[in-house]
Amino acid sequence: MKRKKFTAVILSAVICCLNVFSPLISDADDCLVKGDVNGDDVFNVADVVAFQKWLLTETNAPENWKSADFNEDDTLDVFDLCLMKKSLVKSLEIPVIPAPPIYCKSSALYCIDDKTMLYADRINETVAPASLTKLLTASVALYYLSPQTVITVGTELNLVNPYSSLCLIQKGHRIKLYDLLTGMLMASGNDSAYTIAVATARAVYPEENLSDIQAIGRFNILMNDFAESIGMNDSNFTSPDGYDAENQYTTVKDLLILARYAFSVPEIREITGTYQKRVVIESGEVFNWTNTNNLINPESKYYCPYAVGMKTGSTEYAGNCLISSFEKNGKIYISVVMGCDTSDDRYRLTSEFISQLNANNENITTESITTTSLTTTTTVTTSAPPVTEITSTQPVSDENVWSVKPMFSDETAVAMTAEDSRIIQNYCYGSKYENGTGDCLSDYIFTTGAGQKIYYHSECGTFNDIVNNRSYKVVDYQRDEINFMLNKY
Repeated sequence: MKRKKFTAVILSAVICCLNVFSPLISDADDCLVKGDVNGDDVFNVADVVAFQKWLLTETNAPENWKSADFNEDDTLDVFDLCLMKKSLVKSLEIPVIPAPPIYCKSSALYCIDDKTMLYADRINETVAPASLTKLLTASVALYYLSPQTVITVGTELNLVNPYSSLCLIQKGHRIKLYDLLTGMLMASGNDSAYTIAVATARAVYPEENLSDIQAIGRFNILMNDFAESIGMNDSNFTSPDGYDAENQYTTVKDLLILARYAFSVPEIREITGTYQKRVVIESGEVFNWTNTNNLINPESKYYCPYAVGMKTGSTEYAGNCLISSFEKNGKIYISVVMGCDTSDDRYRLTSEFISQLNANNENITTESITTTSLTTTTTVTTSAPPVTEITSTQPVSDENVWSVKPMFSDETAVAMTAEDSRIIQNYCYGSKYENGTGDCLSDYIFTTGAGQKIYYHSECGTFNDIVNNRSYKVVDYQRDEINFMLNKY
């Protein structure tokens, strides 16, 4: 069934959108949180409202336009809006999961596949990066050099800070970049980080005959330029190993961006997911390196079969830190834990994140995970806060699929899909109700799985439940989605 008047309105709107919003810049930065139009690191009803307002006003594209491109066609239009609304409704039905208090400064849990921030605690606060910096060092080196490049270790080892973690390479060793990355990412060797940095800078600037210190300075520039290019806008790096420095800082949000990029690099993914490795370098020396990440240590009490890699970090400024990647329910997740009081705490919190992912491959969030710093306790609210207008109070069951037909039509009612039935019920029963039925003349009849009739007026967005003598009025954008949905039946 199709109502000609409504179809014409929809087609006009679609044509207008398609004409106004031609394909956008295809090389724009990818979004961190799908649907986060307003750039606050949360996908909620405010983003839907902002995007809908933008579609109507035809102003310049929002800064985070890529996050609204649900059709992934580099074009923003009414079809993206409809998918955005459905995605939001689905995200609001995720279960609430408790967690014990754990010491840390900031943390986050993110799903790469869904581009969803499942948990966020102070992700925009400045933190020291510690050895997590080495993920950036590896990314930059592999951007400019082949992993098979043979590098000779030199006097740059004199620049390594005392009491650093080392993989024990020595001046004169000849070693492939891949093996240097292995020593840096598995054994967290600061010596390897400096050799990688100097070799990369000299390869990029061969005509400058750089000294060790100059090469490190050049590499720092390469690091910061690269970080900015992938979307790390609140970070500054002054060393390849992340050793504490006053002007070296990052945020959990930026570290998520870095981790997502690093995970896409096969060499980094392979190295960080390896627990132990015997390496014979080009000059003949043999090394046996063990990963500092206890999540992939089969003998550790924190061993986790879902963990697939990433990096530890620990300094006086940073505290105990850990970026983890793991695969569960067919999806890839990244967690970042910064500033924990003890090494155990970083593994406990990460393990808690992993354990909270349910077995049904659905997104999860946490309404009240309490994370405690050394001096304060903060209760963190969910990344998808409850929205009164669309919170379902009557979940759809298999027996509760609705059907629909025009009010003044002899046509037989058409059964709706389970998904559309769920959306209609969420909007209807989740809206504020008034006693008595509305004055609007209904033009659609919904029939519930139990046979009850619910009357709907498409222009004012009102459901009338005559049996219970109630009317439910949805908000404007919900009405628009319902009307667009009805055009299918």
